[in-house]
Amino acid sequence: MAKKEPAAPTLEVPVGRRLAAVLTVAWRARRPVLLEGPTGVGKSELVQHVAASLGVQCVVLDLSLLEPPDLVGLPVLDGGFTRYAPPAFLPQDGCGILMLEELNRAERYIQQPALQLLTARRLHEYQLPDGWSCCAAINPEAGEYQVTPLDPALKARCLHVKVRADRASWLAWARARGLHQAVVELAQAHDHVLEGIPPRTWTYVSEVLQALSPLELEDDTLLRDLLGGYLPSSWVTVLLSEKARWALASGPNTDQLLGRYHTDGALSKTVRGWAVAGLTDRLAQLAERVQAVIEGPSLGLLLDRGVFELQAFDALLRDLPGDHRERLQRAFGRNALASRCLPVKAQDVLRGYPNSGAWRVVSDWVKDPIGAHKLGALATALAVSVDIAQDVNALRRDTNAAAGLGAFLDQLQALRDPGVELARPLVESLRRRDVRPAEPRR
Repeated sequence: MAKKEPAAPTLEVPVGRRLAAVLTVAWRARRPVLLEGPTGVGKSELVQHVAASLGVQCVVLDLSLLEPPDLVGLPVLDGGFTRYAPPAFLPQDGCGILMLEELNRAERYIQQPALQLLTARRLHEYQLPDGWSCCAAINPEAGEYQVTPLDPALKARCLHVKVRADRASWLAWARARGLHQAVVELAQAHDHVLEGIPPRTWTYVSEVLQALSPLELEDDTLLRDLLGGYLPSSWVTVLLSEKARWALASGPNTDQLLGRYHTDGALSKTVRGWAVAGLTDRLAQLAERVQAVIEGPSLGLLLDRGVFELQAFDALLRDLPGDHRERLQRAFGRNALASRCLPVKAQDVLRGYPNSGAWRVVSDWVKDPIGAHKLGALATALAVSVDIAQDVNALRRDTNAAAGLGAFLDQLQALRDPGVELARPLVESLRRRDVRPAEPRR
């Protein structure tokens, strides 16, 4: 008998940017997705984030709470025939993602219609609109979960992705959501923080810590009693042993700094006071926390929540020492997500830009001593637009685009060496795609 080959290891995709990219393509292809992973790792939250980034709707159904009529609809007589009136929560038009929670923890009589909706895009007379796709979350069949196994033939019709928690992605999310600094500091310091403890549990821990008064935070017995309801004693001990780190990390959180620094006098007074008092360690840590948000996907999360305000970030930069200010400007300018909050978009530069209102706004940024982050973000956005242009030949022939690109690069050249650095991603993109900007008219 031939020796049986060992099964190939199953690829697990981390919950974060990689999984978001998979879900984005699946939505464009209108292919159903099965996300398999432990509870509490952020499957549903990521689906909602992807829908928001696509600018489409997201409807989430918890199948474990439904009875058949809730999903299939109630029968009604119509001209002597029985039809089913679909429930109001099923999409009727537009575009979006229909998220089916707890698919393999639902009863079989709910699974069957849910699978028909997932794979065939219909339930009786109901048809899922063309602009919608389906996604379902399931728990692993091997393990401690009480699940009803899915039919392998039906699973084969879906894009089946096994997922796992990712510390870096979750840490970015935790910073952007303003989780308690004790949890953020712990996740930064310990690589294995999500092993055996799902991200959702750490979120609960944060909520408990944020509900405590300063006096209660000093009571180690109370902390052990509270945190022991969520965490093993070993992690409770680690948390309590690092209380000194929480104190050092105290002060305004990133949501406050990036959302209302320009209007909250108490915040600016605190930061300026640290500068006057020479508290360089506090300023350095503040800058480090802000950078961790603005240089990665956390910025997109803040923008999705409507928390980030460009004016707040501008005001904060003005109050920071030069080295921290320049570091934050570089981080913001290189993040492709940053252009979402700019008043001037890449398409403004590619259409009738010279001497336009957008051109005048950018000219003001050039004159502003702290305008570099906005110039960098616009340059990065233009570089992305050039890189992803589907019809590059049309872009090469577009005289309006060439004139706009030339005028923008000319504005950056007014800054001399700093402008060369800001223009680099755009110049490299233009070179890769062989797109030539026009010489600006003098």
